[in-house]
Amino acid sequence: MATTTNGNGNLVDEFEEAFQSCLSVLTKEEALATMEKEEMRAEVDHSVLRFIDLARQMEAFFLQKRFLLSALKPELVVREDINDLKSELARKEDLLKRHHEKITLWQNLLADVQGWAKSQAQGPATPSGMNGVPPSGTPPQPAM
Repeated sequence: MATTTNGNGNLVDEFEEAFQSCLSVLTKEEALATMEKEEMRAEVDHSVLRFIDLARQMEAFFLQKRFLLSALKPELVVREDINDLKSELARKEDLLKRHHEKITLWQNLLADVQGWAKSQAQGPATPSGMNGVPPSGTPPQPAM
């Protein structure tokens, strides 16, 4: 594979080549049979280090562009921040809505259980032979 680390090439293309190089070292079968472990390790280390170096260069490039953009057009940064805050607010409102729905569900369930317990306490005595066991199909009374 041709490598273009002279600075004249496109950084994204170099980054992609470095990634492909990392993969090709590990996937080429003919090299696995003929290479020694140390030789293969050195080639993997070299390709991974090149990939990491190019990733750092790309990060620096984008950070520089971001800095220039924030210096020259600060309203774009503010607009982006506003959009981020709006989406975060919408996400949290949705989360609150789901929590309120769950609370309502649990409150209804609790009211049903309490109503059932009151009806059992006021209801007729249990038939003889049942020994206080509720009839089938009804939930057991909570222990107090």
